[in-house]
Amino acid sequence: MPIDESTETVTSMYAGQPQRTSGENSPDAKAPVAAIGSFSGTAISVVLHLWLIATCASITLASRDLTPVAPVETRFTPVDPIEEPEQILEYELANPRDEEFEVRKVVNARSIGSSQAVSTPKSAPVPPPLIDVPLPQFRPAEIYDVSEGEELDDRVNLKGRSGEEVVQIESALDRITWEIASHLQERKVLVVWLLDASVSVEPQRKAIARRLNRVYGELGLLQDAGELIPRSEKGLLTGVVTFGEKLDFLTTEPTDQPKQVLEAFEKVPTDPAGVENVFGAVEQVVKRWSKYRTQFGRSILVMVVTDEAGSDFSQHLETSIAASKKNGAKVYCVGPAALFGRKQGFVPYVAPEDGKTYQLPVEMGPETPMMEYVSLPFWFNGPQYDNLSAGIGPYALSRLVKETGGVYFLSNMTTTAALSPLGIFPMDAMRPFEPDYRFGKFEDYERDLNKHPLRRAVVQAASLSLRYKAQGTPDLDLRVTPTNYLPRINDSQKSAAETTLMVDTILQPFSMGGKLEEEYQKETSLRWKAAYNLTYGRLLAIKVRAFEYNYACAQLKLLGTGDVATKSNHWIFQPDTQLGSGASMKKLASESDRLLKRCVNEAPGTPWALLASRELMYPLGMKVQQRFIQPPTPREMAAAAAAKTARFAPEMQKKTPPKKPEPPPKPPALPKL
Repeated sequence: MPIDESTETVTSMYAGQPQRTSGENSPDAKAPVAAIGSFSGTAISVVLHLWLIATCASITLASRDLTPVAPVETRFTPVDPIEEPEQILEYELANPRDEEFEVRKVVNARSIGSSQAVSTPKSAPVPPPLIDVPLPQFRPAEIYDVSEGEELDDRVNLKGRSGEEVVQIESALDRITWEIASHLQERKVLVVWLLDASVSVEPQRKAIARRLNRVYGELGLLQDAGELIPRSEKGLLTGVVTFGEKLDFLTTEPTDQPKQVLEAFEKVPTDPAGVENVFGAVEQVVKRWSKYRTQFGRSILVMVVTDEAGSDFSQHLETSIAASKKNGAKVYCVGPAALFGRKQGFVPYVAPEDGKTYQLPVEMGPETPMMEYVSLPFWFNGPQYDNLSAGIGPYALSRLVKETGGVYFLSNMTTTAALSPLGIFPMDAMRPFEPDYRFGKFEDYERDLNKHPLRRAVVQAASLSLRYKAQGTPDLDLRVTPTNYLPRINDSQKSAAETTLMVDTILQPFSMGGKLEEEYQKETSLRWKAAYNLTYGRLLAIKVRAFEYNYACAQLKLLGTGDVATKSNHWIFQPDTQLGSGASMKKLASESDRLLKRCVNEAPGTPWALLASRELMYPLGMKVQQRFIQPPTPREMAAAAAAKTARFAPEMQKKTPPKKPEPPPKPPALPKL
């Protein structure tokens, strides 16, 4: 071809090779001809190189336009917008991790305290004996409520999540939208909104109703786009049901019309009974609409919205799990955090009838199948951490969610007011400390405790602390006279001795001594390790405090009547790093310090660490600062009495008829939450 030939010729010339012709190989060719041919090749090569240089010099690069280009945005425009088109013209599916609302984290706790007394050291001057109280006979720990039900085989491979970060209700709905969209990518879905009908959940129901346009707008637009969610006829059906003492189906059958869903939300009746039969409601809903799974192949997602732990877990928890697993239903829950180690909390309520504040009881816990937290008060001024948050949901609801593959969304509910504002526990820190959600029957939980002496000791101590109430801080400021100082000291010693008695009783499950420390090294659960460190450490700390207080009171008895009359009649008890009561207390104090510090180090960001830090806030010793306040003279006392009489004399001389006592006001009608 001509192009190939030209290329071959150029290449040959570029290489400086002599051009061959038909006469070049002739036997009669002469040398001058060869010389002329060589000269011609050199000349052509020079010309070609000059041409290449000129050509390259003429090439210019176009300048690059550095003006920024607007990014391409893809937005879904609804073909058939729902009720308020101006609100859903443009939607982006909210990522569950992108929290558009302020995230508030809450906490709650319950603590009461105990103390104990000890013997006097031999080196100290011998004071009057410490007051003691006979120790009652030890009885086995009472068992806390635990879920009951049928024993089930595990039919779900994917377990759910028992807790997410504490978020506003609107942010929780964004995450629910994400969950629904994820299921719609695989198959058609039936979503059931199961709403708590109690009066306390009314603000959350209204918030969900306001948000529904966005939720269903996003889901509808994604389905219409046909990219993230496959197009299918009636791909999303919704049912709305309320529960309280009874069940109420606000949609007789599931609907594909968002407008009907919104109308159902707006006509939710309020149940004044204050009973939340949530587990029976889940069971009935799943059974009634099971055909949508068995006949039509839909995923069933039950969205529970409640602000308490549920009233019927002992009757219907396990049967609701069984019904959900059988019909492939996943249960999600938007609810509050549980109380740490407690079952009942209290929400302040201002009655409009009299303007007074009343404490309304709410069931929000516990976060475990049995009580695992010893109930003790703290000594000295400072936070008591009552109603501390567990950082996770109530046990029964969390077990239902976990077993069915759903998610428990911690949210700010009305009953969140029952939780202490002190302490924030991030979910990343709490997840390794979640309780074991395998136990649906008391017998299963009890068998597990019997296999682990450390766990059994913690649970028994927690149960005993509910029966044997240790007292909190004793009287730390005593003002006495020569005639009453001994009775005052005796009363103070008695309170310390009673605390000692209570704590000694609660401590009995830990009598195994070093064997429990061996069990600690074998324990695999971080939760049980933290519970052991905190429980045993706090009990020992209060035992030492009570004995130190008792001992300090005994030392004050060495004062005589003359000392109280002239040198020492005002006594202020203060915590001190020095222990005065002997070597036995120093040993207990050292062990308490070790356990509590280990709790803080091994369980950071958890309720156990917070409570252990509070106990470590003050040293365990006790010292008394003695002062003297000059008592008034008889003349000063008489003058004060005369001035008081003169001040009230005109009032006493008035002869006004006594007023008829007004009838007591009618007590307000308190709602049941």
